[in-house]
Amino acid sequence: MLFRLGMLTVFTVLAVFIAASGPSPGGLTTGFVWGTLVVGFTLTIVFARQLPRVKDLTRFAWLQTTTDIVLAAVVVQMTGGADSGFQWLFLIAVLGAATMGNARTTWAAAGACVLILATLGVLEWTKVIEPMVLGESVPGLPPTQLWLAVGRTTAGLLGVTFLSSYLGRQLSTSALQVDELRVLNENIVRSLSSGLLTVDTAGRVLYYNPAAEGLLRLSPEAIGHPVEGILPGLTQTMVDQGTERAELPIEVPQVGSMHLGLSRMPLRDASGERIGDLINFTDLTRLQELTQQVRRNERLAALGGLAASVAHEIRNPLTAIAGSAELLGATPGLDDTDQRLLKVIQRESGRLGDLITDLLAFTRPKKPNRVKLSVAGAVRDTREAFCADPSNKNIELQVRVDDDVPVYADPAQLSQVIWNLVRNAAEAMERNGWIQIRISREMDLCRVDITDDGPGIEPEQRGRIFDPFFTTKEHGTGFGLAIVHRVVEDNRGTIDVESTVGQGTTFTVRFPAADADHAEISGVFSV
Repeated sequence: MLFRLGMLTVFTVLAVFIAASGPSPGGLTTGFVWGTLVVGFTLTIVFARQLPRVKDLTRFAWLQTTTDIVLAAVVVQMTGGADSGFQWLFLIAVLGAATMGNARTTWAAAGACVLILATLGVLEWTKVIEPMVLGESVPGLPPTQLWLAVGRTTAGLLGVTFLSSYLGRQLSTSALQVDELRVLNENIVRSLSSGLLTVDTAGRVLYYNPAAEGLLRLSPEAIGHPVEGILPGLTQTMVDQGTERAELPIEVPQVGSMHLGLSRMPLRDASGERIGDLINFTDLTRLQELTQQVRRNERLAALGGLAASVAHEIRNPLTAIAGSAELLGATPGLDDTDQRLLKVIQRESGRLGDLITDLLAFTRPKKPNRVKLSVAGAVRDTREAFCADPSNKNIELQVRVDDDVPVYADPAQLSQVIWNLVRNAAEAMERNGWIQIRISREMDLCRVDITDDGPGIEPEQRGRIFDPFFTTKEHGTGFGLAIVHRVVEDNRGTIDVESTVGQGTTFTVRFPAADADHAEISGVFSV
């Protein structure tokens, strides 16, 4: 359309120059010239305005090609016919058809141009029409020169058509190969199970694959934003660890804490110039948890071997000490100092005895006798025992049963888990506050959440609370939560903890649900 507009402008300038430099042609000729120019300009403007709204581009290409051929035929006839110096306009029309359409359109345009040329040649040869230049008749060419001119233009049209068709096929093949390569590249990137981010040299996100979108919960607004907003601490972590590979803990909205293993490498163009960075990352959260579990099990194995041999060696003399202290306490005539020292011996030997009992329970756990049972029933029993203790009178114990999901577990061990977690929460709150036990279904799991409004757990302590001997209590043994963790695992469950300092802690225990109808129990009740 731009080329057509340029040619029409050139012909308009020529028409004005001819009109100003010599006698004006006849009125019919003048009207025909200016009418042709007006029609050409009008059609070009109409085509340009309609192009953004065209749905059938093939038909639109046929219409423009036809217009170009007609305008070329008019110009050739008005500028000498077979002897016109503008017969190359037919070549331009064919090239336009090759640009807009396919091989079929190109050959059809060439055939139309050849037919028009041949028809003009026959009409001039038979004297039906006379060649003219802007309305003035000019001598016609001899037959030999006439058909030589027509043949020369026809050969040019055929050559252009062959070349255009060949180049069109090559272009189509190249475009198809590029498209297939692009689709293959997109499929490869889309199929990656690891996250992929590309950033420019300024650290702004250029692209992310579906895996990265799922892992980091990205939205389209992330494109163009700094990567540090998505992976906080990325640059500093790379600098600190001094390598292109690093591990980065982050907080992801709607997901929580994640541990990413990532690598960062330069992104280069075809000339080898660095245009950004390629960041590949994988979620190592589960692997990190398994690593911690393996380390915990290794420590426990070493501890078990030591504890099993030491506990029995300590228990016998400890029993003798406690018995002797009790007998001495019954002896008359002891003064206050002796009585106080005996009470210290009895208290500390009792605490040491409890420690040995917990140690043996942890290192030599009882094999669970798993049966189908109601978790809500175990919770009710724990509630009754807990509320019967006068020291818990300032604690509000709430129980919420959304779905009483039956499980397979050892009844005594399940009650032990719930009791230890509730007692641990009460001690953390210093026997003043509220505790909520909530039972619900989570897909094929029974979920038990035990939440308190205590002081919470410091982040640096959260990863060690299930380790034996670790305690934050002044008189704790450090085995309560370790035994809970062992018992839960022995019953094929899992236990997690979430805590916010100053707001409270939630322990979440999950057991596989038993395949059975659910008991009809629901509601909220408070003690």
